[in-house]
Amino acid sequence: MNSLDDLQARLHALDMKEEEIHQQRAAVMRAYVQAAGGLGEAAALLRLHPTTVVQIQRLGEIAMVIYRNEGGGVDAEGRLFGETGGNDDTQRDADGPYWRVAKASRPKIRLLVIVVAGEVRRIWPVDPSDAWVEQPGGSGKVALPLGEHPLKPEEVRALYPDFGIAVGDQRPMRQGLLREYVPLDGGLS
Repeated sequence: MNSLDDLQARLHALDMKEEEIHQQRAAVMRAYVQAAGGLGEAAALLRLHPTTVVQIQRLGEIAMVIYRNEGGGVDAEGRLFGETGGNDDTQRDADGPYWRVAKASRPKIRLLVIVVAGEVRRIWPVDPSDAWVEQPGGSGKVALPLGEHPLKPEEVRALYPDFGIAVGDQRPMRQGLLREYVPLDGGLS
């Protein structure tokens, strides 16, 4: 009969193998989506729902990428949105709130990447353990808990060396794509 220690060691070994397979499957699915020409195309070819494809290709940590045009303004509640031309505090107040973010995705998001007119402008750190403040009125939208300042390019490279997205990069917006989630290991960048 096996001892508890032996069984625990076997369970741990199986967990490690399972994680390795998960990592490989995610990488292959990301490559498949890219080769197929996008999420919708890959889902159709695989006869899977697009959300299933997204779940397979994601790893633990992700970046939320927001695409927008130049300009900004003030909404009906007096909240700034878009490009403010202001300091970090003003821009953070316009970039962070309010977005629909699935509860399951919130602890995975580490970065908010702001792309303006096809160019990466800012990369904000996101603290997933911090409070995700909900928008008043029950819209289901939340404010991302952004850091005090956008990350400098060298900080992004040091923290996420395989990310592959940097301030100043060209990242053209595809029609109908207002945001996307990309893994921090650079698989979809």
